[in-house]
Amino acid sequence: MTTIDTRPVETPTMPDRRTVPFSAGLAAAGLVLGSAGNTLQPLLGQVLGGRPDEVAEQIRVAGEHEALVTATSLSGTIAVPFMAIGFIAAAHLLARRARRTGIVAGTLLVLGMFGFMAVQTAELIQLTAMLDPDGAAAATYLHGMDSQPLLAILFGAPFMLGCVLGMLTLTIGLLVTGAGVPRWIPAAWLLFILLDFSIGGVGPVDPHWLYFAGAVGLAHHVLRDGGRAWRNA
Repeated sequence: MTTIDTRPVETPTMPDRRTVPFSAGLAAAGLVLGSAGNTLQPLLGQVLGGRPDEVAEQIRVAGEHEALVTATSLSGTIAVPFMAIGFIAAAHLLARRARRTGIVAGTLLVLGMFGFMAVQTAELIQLTAMLDPDGAAAATYLHGMDSQPLLAILFGAPFMLGCVLGMLTLTIGLLVTGAGVPRWIPAAWLLFILLDFSIGGVGPVDPHWLYFAGAVGLAHHVLRDGGRAWRNA
């Protein structure tokens, strides 16, 4: 007598090819810490009354407000690696729906962060020279390096092009595809990049608050439901 095996047949499952670059916790930390440090820098700059154009005046301000000037420079510099992590996280979410667009946006933004780190590091070195009693000549020399064509190509161009084009690609891509991200987040970031690279801050209102708000919102999106959106479960 023939018996029929009614047990369910186990079918082999294909491995999930979707990968995540790092944990949801690190993604959220990068988004929040990077945007917070980047926002704190211009806010502290407003407390100082802005950055003078003349080196002699910059040296005077640095000498009178050493702690505040140092905190302003350090907050921006330390923020850059976290900003890079946050942008990679956002680009990763976009790549789920639009792979090529996400890769292009992430690549441009990482390139922009490379240039931004170089700019921030140069400002730290100049600050060190300004705080040195005998560093006026060095501070003046470093200030003049901004106009050097080679340095502008190596660092200035990646910063400007990478950040602007990367943010435009990222935000427009997220707005068009959705990518499961609340659309107010890329809308806030798009408005931020347009204002920051055009009119900048208007009085006490700085566009970096838009970047910070969008980053906090995206961090919440990444972490909610145990990181479900991040894992694309």
